[in-house]
Amino acid sequence: MEDDRQFSKAPLSPVRQAWLMLVVIAPMAACYPAIKVGLEFAPSLRFAGARTLLGGLALLLVLVIRRKPLWPEARLARWILPLGVLATTLTFGAMFASPAYTGAGIASVLGNTQPHIIIVLAALFLGEKIGLIKAFALGLGLAGVSLMALPTLREQPGHPLLGAMLALGSSASAAVSSVTVKRLHPGNDLMSLTAWQLVAGSVVLLGLSAVFEPHGTIMWTGGFIGLLLFLALAGTALSTWLWFWLLQRAEVGRLSLYLFLVPVFGLLIAMGGFGERLDALQAGGVALILTAVALSVFEGWFGAARRFNPQRGRPPT
Repeated sequence: MEDDRQFSKAPLSPVRQAWLMLVVIAPMAACYPAIKVGLEFAPSLRFAGARTLLGGLALLLVLVIRRKPLWPEARLARWILPLGVLATTLTFGAMFASPAYTGAGIASVLGNTQPHIIIVLAALFLGEKIGLIKAFALGLGLAGVSLMALPTLREQPGHPLLGAMLALGSSASAAVSSVTVKRLHPGNDLMSLTAWQLVAGSVVLLGLSAVFEPHGTIMWTGGFIGLLLFLALAGTALSTWLWFWLLQRAEVGRLSLYLFLVPVFGLLIAMGGFGERLDALQAGGVALILTAVALSVFEGWFGAARRFNPQRGRPPT
C-alpha cells in the first residue's frame, strides 16, 4: 500500500504530461486508418479480439522479462473481468462495429465524446472541479470535432441509430473504465491489471465473433500481420497502459482534453498516407481543437504555480 500511495502522489509537470499524452494519442490516431485497411482481411470482432489479446499477452511478456508479479493483488483481481468488458470488449467492439452502421461523420463525433463523459464522471466520483477554462475548452473541442466531421455528417448508410449508439457506447465505456482505474489506485500492479483485463476482454470479443461471425475468416497475409502487430503493440499495449499510468498521476478531466487530438492526428496521417486534403471546415476544426488543448496546458501551468505558492501564484524563493 505504501507503493500505491507514493505512486499516486508523484505528479507530472504539464509539459511532461503533454509529451506523454502525445505518445498515447499518436498510435491511437494511426489505429483508425490501420483498422480501415485491416478490415479487408478480417471480420471486425475477430480483428478486435486478436488485437487486444496480443496486446495483453505483450504486457504479460514485459512482466516476465522484468521479473515482476504476473497477477495483481486480490482487491484488483476481482476487477479484471468488469474492466475487461468495459475497457476492452465494449470499447473496442463498438469502435470497430460503429462505422459499419452509420456515416463516418456521426461515428467520428460520437466516438470522440469521451472527454465530455470523463469530465462529468470525474466531477461526480473523483471530486474534480469543472472550471470555466475546462468547460470552455470542452466546448471548443466538441465544436472542432464536429467541424472536422461535417463533410461526412450527411452520410447515413445502413442503420444510423444503431451506429450512433455503438459510437457513443464506445466513448462511454472507455470513460467509465478510465475513472474506475483512477479510483482503484493499482500502483505497482497497474501493468498486470491492464494486461489481464485486455486478455479477459479479448476472450469475450472472440466468443462474440464465434457467435455473430461464424463464417468469417482471417486472411493471414504479411501486410495484415504487420498491421495486427502495430495495433496490438503500439495501439493497444503501449497506449492503454500509458493512459492508465497517466491517470494515476494527473487530473483525469484535464488529461481527457488531449483525446480531442486523436481525430487531428488521424487526419494528418490520412493526408500523408492516403493523399486526403484539408478543407476550410476541417482546418477550422483543427484550430479549435488545438486551442482547447492549449487552454488545458495553460490551466495546468497556472494550477502548478498555485500549488507551489497559493498566495503569490509562483514557487517560493
